[in-house]
Amino acid sequence: MKEDARKKPFVSLRGVHKRFGDLLVLRGVDLQVAQGEVVVLIGRSGSGKSTLLNCVALLEQIEAGTIEVDGAVVGAGPADETALAPKTRRREVAAEIGMVFQSFNLFPHLTVLQNITLAPRRVRGVSSRNAEILALELLDRVGLREKANEYPVKLSGGQQQRVAIARALAMNPKVMLFDEVTSALDPELVGEVLKVMRQLAEEGMTMLVVTHEMRFAREVADRVIFMDQGVIVEDSAPSRIFTNPSTDEAARFLRVLMDAEAVE
Repeated sequence: MKEDARKKPFVSLRGVHKRFGDLLVLRGVDLQVAQGEVVVLIGRSGSGKSTLLNCVALLEQIEAGTIEVDGAVVGAGPADETALAPKTRRREVAAEIGMVFQSFNLFPHLTVLQNITLAPRRVRGVSSRNAEILALELLDRVGLREKANEYPVKLSGGQQQRVAIARALAMNPKVMLFDEVTSALDPELVGEVLKVMRQLAEEGMTMLVVTHEMRFAREVADRVIFMDQGVIVEDSAPSRIFTNPSTDEAARFLRVLMDAEAVE
């Protein structure tokens, strides 16, 4: 990532609160991500990581604060609604956000090619021919061109997840969100998905990644953020957080993960 990209955040959360019923899941989160930056979110289950991604992806309405993406305020609590960008601009920005989930969410009745071409045709108005050309290029990129006419049930978990990444990339996103995309995979399939994510990082894609893959975080992330009970407890470079975390909470969490990684 270029250093001057840090001057203007591409994704910015300010004072974001999110609750589900009586449970306050995000408690005043402030986070800025520069264009081309790779930020990895770690923390215990229930710490708010996935909810944060869902809020950035505009899948959840926040109770307070603002979310800005690509210069437009796309999410706001009731007190800040006047800051929201016009609805047409918010729709444009929403189409710039690609998200890949833990579950592959492929349409089982559609082939791989059809899964990838569906959104570009229906949302962006791309012709069937051009959408197909793009889909095949993306399948080449993730190493699955030969699977274009297969149905998801015929693919391994790792292959399905790579198709899900290709499907997200077909919308030409400016930022990619990854929510525990390897946690449902058998260990031998994890590497093929992480390889695609590494390539995206090397190409300069802005990325927010929730993962327990500490090796990936150490090698690829520009920053690693540790969340606990709905707040950001630590925000550091990988070289710092993995060798000298500044909080006891982060130290304990990382010790458990790295011990497990050593056993593997």
